[in-house]
Amino acid sequence: MTGPHAPTKATREEWVLTETATTTCEATTRSGVGCKNASLPGDRWCHGHSPDRAQDRVRIASAGGRARSRPTTDNAFSVGEEEQRARDRAVAQANFRAGGLDTVISTRARQLKDEPPPPDPQVARDALRSARTRRAWAEWHRDQALRHRRALTDLVAHHESSAARLEGEM
Repeated sequence: MTGPHAPTKATREEWVLTETATTTCEATTRSGVGCKNASLPGDRWCHGHSPDRAQDRVRIASAGGRARSRPTTDNAFSVGEEEQRARDRAVAQANFRAGGLDTVISTRARQLKDEPPPPDPQVARDALRSARTRRAWAEWHRDQALRHRRALTDLVAHHESSAARLEGEM
C-alpha cells in the first residue's frame, strides 16, 4: 500500500498485534462450536485449522511430543554436545522401554496373584494314587473283619459245644 494512508512499520506491527488479539479463528470444531483460538496474522484460521499449516501439524504430531524438547536449529549444539544428547536420548528411550516392560510385568504379576495357580500334574497323580491306596486298604480291613467274625463265630460255637458236651458227661 502506498500513499498518505500507507501503514508504517510501527503501525503495521500494532495492526498485527491488534488483529491477532481480537480476531478469532473462523473454523468450527468437531462438536460444531466455533473455534475460540486467535487467528494467525493475516489469516482467517488459527494454527490448528489453517490449511497452509497442515504439513506442520502432521510433522509435529508424528514427533509424539518430542518436538518441544529438541533444538529448533540443527547447529544448536557443538558436535560433542550433540553426541552426548544422542546418547542421552538412547538412554532415555531404553529406560522408557524398560519402564514399559516393568509395567507389563507388574500387571501380569497382579493378574497371576488373583488367578489360582494351574494344577500340578504330579500333585494330581499323587492324589489319584493315594485315593486308590486308601480304597485298597479299606477293602482289606473289611475282608479282615469278615474273616475274624467267621473265625470268632466258629470259635464261639466250638467252645459252647465243648462246654455242653462236658456238662452232658457229668
